[in-house]
Amino acid sequence: MTVTQLKATDFTYRRRPYIFTDLVWSAWLFLPASLRLTAYRALWKLSKIIGYGATSSLSVRRLVLFNVYAKQGRWATVKEALATQYVWENTSIPVPRVLDVISLGKGKGNFLLLKGMKGREYGPTGITLDIMPKQQRVVFTETLKGWFQQLRSLTPPDDHKISGFMGAEVFSHRISHSDGVGTFKSQDEFHAQKFCTPWEPYDDNLRAALEKRAMTRYRICFTHGDITPFNILVDDDIRPCALIDWECAAWMPEYWEYTRCLYLRERYVEWKELFTQIFPGYEDELAVERAIWDHHTP
Repeated sequence: MTVTQLKATDFTYRRRPYIFTDLVWSAWLFLPASLRLTAYRALWKLSKIIGYGATSSLSVRRLVLFNVYAKQGRWATVKEALATQYVWENTSIPVPRVLDVISLGKGKGNFLLLKGMKGREYGPTGITLDIMPKQQRVVFTETLKGWFQQLRSLTPPDDHKISGFMGAEVFSHRISHSDGVGTFKSQDEFHAQKFCTPWEPYDDNLRAALEKRAMTRYRICFTHGDITPFNILVDDDIRPCALIDWECAAWMPEYWEYTRCLYLRERYVEWKELFTQIFPGYEDELAVERAIWDHHTP
């Protein structure tokens, strides 16, 4: 199917009425992109020199002024910016506000500027689910569950098509670390791909799970697609307070968010229990995915 090629100029800053800082920022965006990029890169360089704002990703850094984060390079995609903005506009999920998108040239990716969010990455806190007090774990679970319910209530542009946001390619670390795939006109076409097909021979349980997958008409849901302990921000009480890194956002079969959450993390029992509670009823789909993971390594 036709793949939409998104460009930096497809991004439009959403100015809130009667907010003075938004008015000032809108005026700034009228300046040439080359001038804005020079200013952003100067702030990036200054931040790096003074050892400020490093994150778990080399392509992302908090800049020294204005509580903003920059993401640059091949992995900084227009699709991520537009998907983040879509969630910001259509849900109450705390996500970064996108401030600017500038192309770095063909094949070089983009420069994204995003408003900083309160909180810190959950992963490095060391507060694992198994040692959380019961009430704290309930709050953690219910907060995430509410966020995913909002995402799954969003209306897809097509009830059958599987694609990245805005008709772009699907990018998933479960499929490839470097290339996008698709789009796909139907889930049957998607499931027929090598990356969705376990190797034979099949035992009776796997055969039954595959037959169920083939017979089920899954809802197409807006999917974050890269839920990790590093993309969930938490406050000092370890309550989730933001969801970041939307580069894998896509319109996917309803089970994909669940199985993708467990990819490479299924051995962490509490993590699996958490997302099985949030996304019940996909044990057969997980069995199929698990069989694929045994041989498909991006």
